[in-house]
Amino acid sequence: MPRPLTLARLTAAILALVVLAWQAGNAAAGRFVHPFLIADLILSTWLLLAAFWPHDRPASLALLSGFGAMLGVFLSAVTARMLAGSLDPGTIAAGLGILPCLLGALLAGRSVGSASSP
Repeated sequence: MPRPLTLARLTAAILALVVLAWQAGNAAAGRFVHPFLIADLILSTWLLLAAFWPHDRPASLALLSGFGAMLGVFLSAVTARMLAGSLDPGTIAAGLGILPCLLGALLAGRSVGSASSP
């Protein structure tokens, strides 16, 4: 079975690429500017950098912070959409985005204490 850090790195890379693809789809549909654009772009980039960081301990900490921050973005997006009375594919996608953030944070958290220093 792969190490928790390896799974956290994989989860981060996939989540970041999906979020970036979603933003590309928004841009292609003319919905480029929205309240979560900057957060999505910055945190997706952060997660990609963390996923490919060569040293385990800094990668674990970066992944943990990235998943936590992205979780906050997804929770805020779902809350805002539900308060506006909107249940659409974007709301469902944001709700589903919570799951890999929780999984990644748990995996990264497990590996923080056991990760080797550079």
